[in-house]
Amino acid sequence: MTVERAILIWVWVLCIVLIPILIPKHRSREAILLFLANQLLTWILSVMFVEWGLLENPIREFPAASGSNFTNNYLLFPFLSTLFSLYYPNHKSFGLQVLYQIMFVLGGGIYIACISKYTELLRYIHLNVYLQMLVTLIVINMTRLYGIWFFQKKTHQER
Repeated sequence: MTVERAILIWVWVLCIVLIPILIPKHRSREAILLFLANQLLTWILSVMFVEWGLLENPIREFPAASGSNFTNNYLLFPFLSTLFSLYYPNHKSFGLQVLYQIMFVLGGGIYIACISKYTELLRYIHLNVYLQMLVTLIVINMTRLYGIWFFQKKTHQER
């Protein structure tokens, strides 16, 4: 087994173990909505980035189906985005909110930098880690704001 395959398996095991631990049962519907909303965004962006030649994924799970990496784009990043939204410090200070966002984006950036430098899971062509981190920041906040909008709308309809 290659290092790349081991990383992909490790990500699956880690996510499967952490999902029931980190997602509160009373917020499972919210988590599902956030997860699926983020999957939609990452699917569109990952396909566009590959098709536009901005990056490539030499080793991926479904090479005949897509040029995108399934595990990172459809499991890991949506899971992290869901955690980001569920635990976002909405009622804390602006400085704490900025620190929270930096922590998530930097953590994802370190993972991306490592897999792009040391493995064949990701190869940047006309994109780099910093632009990817900016895209990540935008996507996780779009997902978070969508979740807020959706559940506020639902609450207003129930009244």
